[in-house]
Amino acid sequence: MVRCIARAAASVVCVLGLAWPALAAAWGPLGHQAVAAVAQERLTPRARAQVDALLAGDLSADGTPSGRTTLAQVASWADEIRGSDADHPRWHFDNAPVCAGTGADACPNDECASRRIVSQLALLADPNQALRARNEALKWVVHLAGDMHQPLHAADYAQGATRVPVELEGHPDKHALTLHGAWDVRLVNAALQAGHERTPPPKALRMLLKKAAGVDQARLREPPARWLEESNRLARTVALDYPGFACVPNGGDTDAAAAATPPTTQPVVLSREYQRRAIRVIDERLALAGARLAQVLNDALDR
Repeated sequence: MVRCIARAAASVVCVLGLAWPALAAAWGPLGHQAVAAVAQERLTPRARAQVDALLAGDLSADGTPSGRTTLAQVASWADEIRGSDADHPRWHFDNAPVCAGTGADACPNDECASRRIVSQLALLADPNQALRARNEALKWVVHLAGDMHQPLHAADYAQGATRVPVELEGHPDKHALTLHGAWDVRLVNAALQAGHERTPPPKALRMLLKKAAGVDQARLREPPARWLEESNRLARTVALDYPGFACVPNGGDTDAAAAATPPTTQPVVLSREYQRRAIRVIDERLALAGARLAQVLNDALDR
C-alpha cells in the first residue's frame, strides 16, 4: 500500500511529471492484441459487420493500405503513429494523483484517455461522419480501452513510473527496464505465457475469453471514468507497492526541476511475490478491458 512520510528531503518521490515520455505505451503490442481479440469474439453480428466495413480500407501509419482486418491487428495503430501529425501523446493516459494532495489537473484541456475515448466513441457511432474519421475513431477506442486498464496509465507518480528503474527478481535479463515498461511488456508476457511469440498464445486467449464471459453486467456498463478510478487504485495498491515507495505531503512549492527528477537512480528489485501479484492483476485487467471494449463497440455500432 502507499505510505506517506513527512520528510522534505524526499519531496521528489511523489511529484507530478507534466508530460510522459513518448515511449510509454500501455501493455505493449501483445497486451493490446489480447484485449482486442477478446473484444472481437464478443461483438454482436451487426457490430462485427460494421467493424468489417470500417476496416476494409484501413491505412497504415504511413498512409498506405494496411491489409489489416481485425481489431487485434489495428490495436497498436495509436502507438505506431507516434511522432506523426496524427499523434496525440496525452490521449494515452490520465495524470490521476497517486498521493493525496499532489498533482495538477489530471486532464488539461480534455487531453486524456478518459475524455478522449468518450469523444471518439461518439464519432464512431455517428454514421454521418466520414468513413476515414470513423475508421480512426475505432482504432483509437480499441487502443484507449487497453491503455485505460493499465494501472500506471492512471497514475501521475514519476510520469507513470517511466522514471522508476527496476529489475525483476529471478529474471536473467538485466537490460535497463522501468516499472512502466515492466507492466507494459515483461509482466504482460508472463501473464500470457507468451515467451518470444509475437501474438498472444491461443491458450491464453481462451482463458481471457472465459474470464471475460464471467464479468458482471454492471461492471460492463460502468463508464470510462470508472475504469480510470479502478486503474488508479491498482496503481496505488499493487503497481507501486514495492519497498521504498512513499508519498510525502505536497506543500505546493515543488519546482519544475524536482518534478523531472527520478525518485531513485538505483533499480528497485521487484520480488517474485510482487511479480505474481502483478500478473494476477494484469490477467484480470486484460479480460475486463476486452469485455468492456466489446460492450462499448456493440453500443456504438449495433444500431
